[in-house]
Amino acid sequence: MSFSPRVAASALIFSVVSCLFGSSALAQHLDGALAAHGGLAKWKSYGSVEFNQTWISAKGVKKDHQLFDLHSRAGLITSDKYTLGTSNGEVWIKPALDALGGTPPRFYMWTPFYFFGMPFVFADPGAVQEPLGKKTFQGQEYDAVKITFQRGTGDSSEDFYVAYVDPTSRQLKLVSYVVTFAALRKGKPMDQLEPHALVFEEWQDAVGLRVPKRGSFYNWKNETIEGEALGVMEFSNVRFSERSPDAKQFTKPADAVLAPLE
Repeated sequence: MSFSPRVAASALIFSVVSCLFGSSALAQHLDGALAAHGGLAKWKSYGSVEFNQTWISAKGVKKDHQLFDLHSRAGLITSDKYTLGTSNGEVWIKPALDALGGTPPRFYMWTPFYFFGMPFVFADPGAVQEPLGKKTFQGQEYDAVKITFQRGTGDSSEDFYVAYVDPTSRQLKLVSYVVTFAALRKGKPMDQLEPHALVFEEWQDAVGLRVPKRGSFYNWKNETIEGEALGVMEFSNVRFSERSPDAKQFTKPADAVLAPLE
């Protein structure tokens, strides 16, 4: 998905540093969701987050530990098969570019984090909101907000999301989205890109923030999920810290290679 690179490109990461904290425009329509999930001010009060992540899909299973500086958006992902991170806006990986089994390293670098950070990541200054009114999913009405990005925001500013928010609990139910990251898009025009959705099935509380625990991916057609789940993403052992990580942790090792933008 494009969220990952987007986080990487602005403010050096995501238009990110700037792009992830503060979107006053978006907050007008998602302030209820942000509050229900613990509050944007609380999210911004932490310097780092780390968690274990498991992503099961047709490409196999990825299990790793992820650490992010919540202010600079520098990140480090480690597993017994690969290690990747960011340094000065660049993404590096070891032992080789194909260590992720075909998933572009720059795309993967921020993708799990972006899903983990919803709805807080939608308070991104590079984001543009458009309220869509009420939409129905599986017989229940939700408040829908479309999130797009200003031109030049991150690696793939044409990405967009539609957030479905429960009107009673104000909790996020799902996001539908279109990925425009170049290596995955493969030159297709926007109207030929296949939309998908992540349905949040379980949440967990961490230091007063309500963050995802489990979600399933689906094809998205006619504003509803289609067919069986395409994959599952799970987060565990979540830890937030008020202190930012030592920046040296994200420095590119001598035996790592830089990942291309596309």
